[in-house]
Amino acid sequence: MRRTAAWLLPLAMTMLVATGCGGAGTSQNDAGGGASTQGGDTITLRFSWWGDQTRATLTQQVIDLYEKLHPNVKIQPEFTGYSGYQQKLTTEAAGNNLPDIMQMNYGPMITQFTTQGLLENLEPYTDAHTIDVTKVDKNLVNEGYVNGHLYGIPIAENALAVLYNPDLLHKAGLSDPKPDWTWDDFIHMAETVHQKLGIYGARTLVFNDSVTLPEYYIRAHGQHLFTPDQKGYAYEDQTLADFWKISLKLIQDGAAPTIDKIQQIQGLEQEPIAQQKAAFDLHWSNQLTVLSNNGKVPLKLAPLPGPGQDQGMYLKASQFLSISKTSKHKEQAADFINFFINNLDAAKILKTERGLPVSSDIQEQLKPDLSPIDQETVDYISYVTKHSSPIDPDSPPKYAQISQVMKDVEQKVLFGKESPEAGAKEFRSKTESLLK
Repeated sequence: MRRTAAWLLPLAMTMLVATGCGGAGTSQNDAGGGASTQGGDTITLRFSWWGDQTRATLTQQVIDLYEKLHPNVKIQPEFTGYSGYQQKLTTEAAGNNLPDIMQMNYGPMITQFTTQGLLENLEPYTDAHTIDVTKVDKNLVNEGYVNGHLYGIPIAENALAVLYNPDLLHKAGLSDPKPDWTWDDFIHMAETVHQKLGIYGARTLVFNDSVTLPEYYIRAHGQHLFTPDQKGYAYEDQTLADFWKISLKLIQDGAAPTIDKIQQIQGLEQEPIAQQKAAFDLHWSNQLTVLSNNGKVPLKLAPLPGPGQDQGMYLKASQFLSISKTSKHKEQAADFINFFINNLDAAKILKTERGLPVSSDIQEQLKPDLSPIDQETVDYISYVTKHSSPIDPDSPPKYAQISQVMKDVEQKVLFGKESPEAGAKEFRSKTESLLK
């Protein structure tokens, strides 16, 4: 998942539980068939996640499949947009009313709920293979550890990517970007598209989580945003300023939308690249399916420009699933998580919408069922696997405040109210105390 929420409508929808459970019994051959309810009593699990309607529809189909195999289990789905998701859980935690199963994000989200003692340690469930992670890359599993214990099971893997429209590039007389392309190439190609076709060349390089893209740029320049102990910064101000200059030049040349136009975007369908009004955009790789309208808009994936791509790029668990400490049905919740990551039929439903499935066995078995768009994602993740560096350690506790300051300063810079260099100094001066 991308840290931005621009594509996620702030809807707060709760879906009714599907009541039509089939009569099939539990299949012990199917992942997720290990746990069983006792005495025929029906148990209800609440499952909460963030996402759009496409994700909700696919997730509901997985829930229906699980319920069909487990007639005594009802799963109550709850989903909302990313921007309101963490606050929703925070409110529920205050009322001692967290869902049994929760989608979590790497960084401040899982750290917040872990440090407050709200999540179950999942090591006993993986040790007992109730949740089988033997086919999941160990580095990916390690991302779910906080303070030495496992609190989140990765359910898909993801990477930052440039989404581009090859048809628009070709109309502008350009070729597809090469894997070793540079930011100068990116700017030149975006401006050429704008000049030749009269549309935007690229979307402005802005995520709702304003830290993600500068962090890549800083890593690509051999630096890191935070020190290893997360009590200081480990980059040069000029590096951050240089990143903002890319967007600033594109905006000033008319090759990217201004910040006020970006702020008017209310959903993925309004993104310039989804409307074929821009040739480039930067997103998480799993958003290819939605932004291409399931392949109707001809989009492809390329690594972010360099130099330094191999240092800057990283694989990331797109989401985790966690179990609340207060759940009365932890064993069944663990069984559902296992089903979510290891059941082939569930994987055939989800495909790459949440990112590439984490099980190597599932990845192999899924190949014949992949659409060209899904295969593009698989090929891209395979490329990044060979051309990336480990993700930086978990974010500092006050990451959310730091991200907000970064966003405020970024807007001042991109509105032209202060220079990139002054913005970089302002960001550091306002946030260093948050790291102490």
